[in-house]
Amino acid sequence: MQASFPLSARARLAGLGLLLLALLPLGLDRGAESATPGEPAAERIVWRTPVSVAASGDGQWLATANRASGTVTLLSTTGTLADELAIGRRPGAIAARGEDGFVAVATESGDLVTLAVKDGRLVETGRVHLGFEPHDVALSPAGTTAWVPLAASGEVVAIDLATLAVSEPIATGPLPRYAAVSPDGATVAVACAAAAEIVVVDASARSVRSRHPFKGLNIGQPAFTPDGGTLYFTFTYDGGGFTSPGDIRRGWVTGSRLGKLELEPDGGTLHGLTLDVSGRAVGDVLGLSIVDDGRTVLVAAAGTHELLRFDVAAGLPWAQISGAEVMDRALSIDAKRFRRLDLAGRPLGLAVAADGSRVFVANALLDAVQVVDPAGPDLLETHTLSRGEVPTPEELVIRRGEAIFHDAQRSLDQWYSCHTCHWEGGGNTVTFDTLNDGSVGTYKTVLPLWHLADTGPWTWHGWQTDVRTAVRKSMIDTMQAPAPSDDDVTALTAFLTRLEAPPSPFRTADGSLSAAAERGKTLFESARAGCSDCHTPPFYTSPALQDVGLGKKEDRYPSYSPPTLLAGYRKTRWLHNARARSLEALLAGPHSPEKLTGQPPLTDAEIDDLVAWLKTL
Repeated sequence: MQASFPLSARARLAGLGLLLLALLPLGLDRGAESATPGEPAAERIVWRTPVSVAASGDGQWLATANRASGTVTLLSTTGTLADELAIGRRPGAIAARGEDGFVAVATESGDLVTLAVKDGRLVETGRVHLGFEPHDVALSPAGTTAWVPLAASGEVVAIDLATLAVSEPIATGPLPRYAAVSPDGATVAVACAAAAEIVVVDASARSVRSRHPFKGLNIGQPAFTPDGGTLYFTFTYDGGGFTSPGDIRRGWVTGSRLGKLELEPDGGTLHGLTLDVSGRAVGDVLGLSIVDDGRTVLVAAAGTHELLRFDVAAGLPWAQISGAEVMDRALSIDAKRFRRLDLAGRPLGLAVAADGSRVFVANALLDAVQVVDPAGPDLLETHTLSRGEVPTPEELVIRRGEAIFHDAQRSLDQWYSCHTCHWEGGGNTVTFDTLNDGSVGTYKTVLPLWHLADTGPWTWHGWQTDVRTAVRKSMIDTMQAPAPSDDDVTALTAFLTRLEAPPSPFRTADGSLSAAAERGKTLFESARAGCSDCHTPPFYTSPALQDVGLGKKEDRYPSYSPPTLLAGYRKTRWLHNARARSLEALLAGPHSPEKLTGQPPLTDAEIDDLVAWLKTL
């Protein structure tokens, strides 16, 4: 079963808003269990949640990577559903290869999968296990090599798609999430979220050519211009301000940016363009495509449910990458250079048709692929991926909560969403002062939301003891928005309390531990290290508040609630004030046994073992 909405229905899509989200078959990120990879999708799938879309070179097929169902959906470019195939847990990206082939990655399964279309069906033609959370896939111009960033290990690898041989990893820095290959295949750009930098890799030498850091977080999809001389990318700017109305409206807390890197033989020059219009900001910019021979850039603003179109050829007010806090007024009212198209839902990945006449949008919360005319931009059609599955009332409540979590329109002037700080339910790579603990100027790292119902009390100081009250307060004080309804709080709480930590890619295939991790586990549980006194399994936290001597006089509360250590391998800053930038620095410094238990400090070998264990949680 499939449905398409023609152009005349665009107004209905925009106007229905959350009502449409509640009625269409939507998706919870961890809601469905997929079938064995390589087999048809499991019978019980409620939602797909497409995050990436690719268009085949022959113009006949679209394929989506579906995060919730662990599947790839095949549909014709006219919207007819053809097939669905399971590839593994939480697919992150898909790319088109040749006339009728695709390459996809399953992030939590750690696999790269090659697919072909035969007689209108998807066929798995190859698979290689990469591990370490492959998040994106970018293909060489000939489609012979796939470049994949491994977010968990801080590396990028190249895969020969003929033999599935994997190159030696190239170290990029922590949390590489997206990649792009230049039109000549000579250069690979990797967007690293932890240090907020673009890493430029020489594809032939398999080495880093240059690094381009800047101040930001949540870097999105990069893309090269047709001549290969310029790289565009999206990101969220870290303004460093408090979540007060004045700071938010000035763009001093967060801001959405389009970045531009002019590549040069000796490195490159960074520029930025502010995307936030005063009074009507833009939220969670991630997807990006270049059309019209490089004259037009399209940006998917997932948090504000829209597609942004920029006429680069007409000239844009580029500035330093930090840039002005709000968009230049002349640009904001210039319909030739800048336009906004409301798509509803959560638009993420973009793909351009071979002839450039259409752009396809993977809309995660509409569970659909949308077809856009980039010249307008205008919405032409919306093709749902549902085959008629009917969600239960409970599933609809959870899905509504997911929509609220990703909705920047729930914040003052729609500057940011819950997801902006809690990337995919976890934390992020900077510190914020949300004013939530009643103090001002006490910046803290963002706590993950995994297993929320089982890890109270909440906030760094543990002063929140009721999860609904904590959710309501965050929606008011952090988002600086009108008070939510009881139904809103119920829905968001239902979604948050079902978020689970991802499985660690640092365990072996059968879930067992390495010898080093086994030694680290023993040390973790020992009286000497004292780790398990505060971080007890299965969630590696405890309800008792602790004063470990790390507070400041500005803190309103003297004690701290031990945070969960699950999925700690994703963290890049440790402790409430981010004073430790690695597990090694944490264990040799603030959390050394000599400071916590009065025991002798750990040796370098013991620290290595303990880190090996902590990465498996």
